[in-house]
Amino acid sequence: MATTFWAWIVSALVIVLLAVVIPSRLGAQNVLRDSRGRYSLSRLQLMIWMVTLLSLVSGMVFGRFAAGQVDVAGFGIPDQVLKLLSISLGSAVVAAAVKVVKNTNRPECVAAYPEGKEGGRLTEMLTVEEGASAGRSIDLAKFQNLVITVLLVLAYVAQAVSALKAVDNPAGIGGLPAFSGTFLVLLAVSHAAYLLGKLPSPVGTPEGGTMRERLDSAASEASEADVVKTVPEVRTA
Repeated sequence: MATTFWAWIVSALVIVLLAVVIPSRLGAQNVLRDSRGRYSLSRLQLMIWMVTLLSLVSGMVFGRFAAGQVDVAGFGIPDQVLKLLSISLGSAVVAAAVKVVKNTNRPECVAAYPEGKEGGRLTEMLTVEEGASAGRSIDLAKFQNLVITVLLVLAYVAQAVSALKAVDNPAGIGGLPAFSGTFLVLLAVSHAAYLLGKLPSPVGTPEGGTMRERLDSAASEASEADVVKTVPEVRTA
């Protein structure tokens, strides 16, 4: 089973490198930042679940391969896992849609970084996103969502480790560990509270930049690029 555990760990590290570390090193925006250039909690929680589940699947595949199994993907994925992914994906999509609406309707009240000048720390994903207190006050809806997500992920990882240690051969694993109904209800309630917390629209101008400034910056860069393309090349005789 050691092969399965190591493949699980290595797969998780590779996914994080490809999604977060490498884009940052190349000067691109990593997957944890949203359209405002800020770190996003919905993206983080979705990333946590994707890393946990995809790396576990990868570990089981390599474990079965190392054990000489022909059908390396011959294990099931419980309905509870698919429902969990649906909750996480749906929450991330709705959160992104709410952001688009607010970015369009009230960009002067939405905190954002200038185009190409993203900064901030990971902790900003727990702060208010709009109004005068943006970036300074903790958003309780976000805080509870992060705490519950981390606790449930740790519980699931512990459950998966116990399931892997209970068998001597990777072929004996029939599928990914399932969740209890209470597990899913708690996750759904947490995400519902998180999304409801996005509905209020605090007034005021955030410190450090707004979405209006980001949009203006992007428009200015686009205009300059168009001018460069339209200026004919001057050749010396």
